[in-house]
Amino acid sequence: MGLVDDLNPTNYQEEKQRFLNNPTFNPQFHYKREFSQEELSRHGFPADGYQQLAQRIIDATFQQFTPHELQAQRGRLLTQDKVTAAIQQFLQAHSLENRFPIVWSDKFVSRASIDAHNTIRLRLPCSVYEEDLSGLIYHEIGTHVLRRVNYEQQPWYKKKHQFGFSPHLKTEEGMAVLHSLFPKTEVFAYRPAIYHLATYKAQEGSFLDVWQFLLQYYAEDQETAFTIAVKKKRGLTDTSQPGGFTKDLVYFEGFVDITRFMIANHFPLKALYLGKLSWRDVDRAQKLNPDYEPLLPIFYTRDPAAYERRVREIAKTNFLI
Repeated sequence: MGLVDDLNPTNYQEEKQRFLNNPTFNPQFHYKREFSQEELSRHGFPADGYQQLAQRIIDATFQQFTPHELQAQRGRLLTQDKVTAAIQQFLQAHSLENRFPIVWSDKFVSRASIDAHNTIRLRLPCSVYEEDLSGLIYHEIGTHVLRRVNYEQQPWYKKKHQFGFSPHLKTEEGMAVLHSLFPKTEVFAYRPAIYHLATYKAQEGSFLDVWQFLLQYYAEDQETAFTIAVKKKRGLTDTSQPGGFTKDLVYFEGFVDITRFMIANHFPLKALYLGKLSWRDVDRAQKLNPDYEPLLPIFYTRDPAAYERRVREIAKTNFLI
C-alpha cells in the first residue's frame, strides 16, 4: 500500500461522528504507522504567489455568489447507481470498461481516486451532484486514467528517473482540475483555491483553525468541511498541532502552471497525454516515442478548437491571462 492509503485514519468514522456532534475539539486520529515530516511535506509548502492568486479567485467568486447559490448551482445529489453508470459509459467510450473496476466505500477519505491496481474508488455516502458528475469523470477518467493507459506504452514506463524526467504530479493534477471545470456553469477555480489556502492554514494552525476557515464557504455542508479539514491535517495523531499532508497544494499550483503552459505553447495536448509526465518533459517524451498516437479524451477529440476556447475562457475567469 502507498503513502496516501496509509494516511487514511483507521478511526475516521468514529472521529467524524464525534466531531460533527460537537465541533469544539481537535480530533485525535489513529493510523497504521507513524509518518515523518519529510513524508508529510514531500510535495513542498505553499508559495506566496499562489496564495495571493488563490485569495483573488475566492474573493471574486464570493463577490458574485453566496455559498448557498453556489451549492444550488450543483443541482440534485445523485445516487450511487447514477454515478457508476455514467463512469462506466465514459470508460466504454474509450474501450476501457474492463480495465478499471469501480468500488464504493465509507472508508475512503477522498471523494474519488484511482489506486495503483486500477480501481476507481468512490467515497460513501455519495456526495456527487448533477453539475459535479461530468467534471469528476473528466478529472479521474479523462485525465488520470487516459494518461496512465498511455504511460504503460512508453519506453520510459516506470523508468522516469533513469530517463531524467521531472516530477509529474503538479502537471497531472493541474490538468485534472482544469478539465473538471469544463462542464461547469461557473468556471471559477474556487474549490482548489480554498483547498490551497486551507493547506497553508493547516501548516500554521490546528484542525479547528482549518475548520473555522472552511465554514466560511461550507457552512451548509459541515460534513464536506470536515472531510476537507481531515485531508489537510492527515498524518497527525494530535490535530491541535500545526502541520499535515501538503499534497493538496499540487492541485491549485498545477492548475495555474499547466493552463498557462497550454496557452503559451499552442495546446500540445497529444504530447501531454503521452503518459504521466510533467509539461517540462513533453519534448523529450515525443523524441523517445515519435510515432505513438496517444488515447485522447473525447471532450478534446470531438472539437479541438472548442477545447482551446474553453481553456482560454477558464484562464481569463481565473486571472491567468
